[in-house]
Amino acid sequence: MIPHTRVKQAPQTGWIALSDKGILDDSPLTALMHKGQFVVELTMPLLQPALLLDHQALDGWPRTFALLYEPNVGFIIAHRQGARLARHVLPGPLPQGLGHGRLTFDFDAPARRWSLRFEYLIGETPAVICSRGIDPLPLQIADLAALCAMPRPGGPVLWFGASTSGTLPGSAPWIGLRTEVETSLGRVAAGNLKRGDVVMTLDQGPRMVLSAQPMSLPARGSFAPVLLRAPYFGQHQDILVSADQLVALGGLETEYLFDAEAVLMPASALVDGRTALSDDRRAVTGSVALDLGGPALIEADGCMLAVGHDAQNDLPMRALKPYEVLTLMSLLGRSPRYAA
Repeated sequence: MIPHTRVKQAPQTGWIALSDKGILDDSPLTALMHKGQFVVELTMPLLQPALLLDHQALDGWPRTFALLYEPNVGFIIAHRQGARLARHVLPGPLPQGLGHGRLTFDFDAPARRWSLRFEYLIGETPAVICSRGIDPLPLQIADLAALCAMPRPGGPVLWFGASTSGTLPGSAPWIGLRTEVETSLGRVAAGNLKRGDVVMTLDQGPRMVLSAQPMSLPARGSFAPVLLRAPYFGQHQDILVSADQLVALGGLETEYLFDAEAVLMPASALVDGRTALSDDRRAVTGSVALDLGGPALIEADGCMLAVGHDAQNDLPMRALKPYEVLTLMSLLGRSPRYAA
């Protein structure tokens, strides 16, 4: 049997590996990931039996990591290392319909426990199915690397990855690395911001950057970013933001409907195939999440974005509910858009 070391936690939100990207830290291929999460996002509905992922290795000792789906059985993970075979099942039936599904295999080999969680990601409240068991096997980094090196699976698989984070972000607001942000020294690309820089906010005045956390996140499925096209949102060039990044819009429409100079809405609500696009051209997106010590409005190349908010009470202005977004978008579809 090959000797193993423990995996080092990767930077950038705990990701160890992402499909189409590979291993994200310097862990040796012989290292073992003893606990963490293996996540797969899928296009729904799943109507036919499918072998979604399949890795077989014979070097050193036989190893298998495969994910299968059977409509009458559910999801099955078959994980073999040498003479040991672990089988993890999430029984069906699954919620069906158009949307995205996220399967999370949470394992802790030293604690001898595992869980499978399937979330049907559509609407405000995702449907969730869970199962639990004992005695999972650790994941070998070489097997993760081999899975990531395979051609993009296609079919229902959008992306997969392994993380050491306790929980994956249900939301992860960020802005693109090349997006220019107003600072005390002029416009600076978000990817070049560092601790101690001063960002000029629109509602809080100058605010010091406490951290500018670089992140690598999947650019497909629920994490697919949004490309805001210039000049529809006040900016001079296209900018890339996360789907849940809150964007401020203002004008006669917001005053008429909501008696407010400007309102907030997630970037995903702006996607119309013309002025804002869901951008899945890349496997992984480089991005940055800014911490200014509290919620604030920043100007990104003329577009107003809300950063640092943790709850509805933290927001600097009104955030629209889904039905309100639809009403506003119906008006904006007939007139130019602009930032507040």
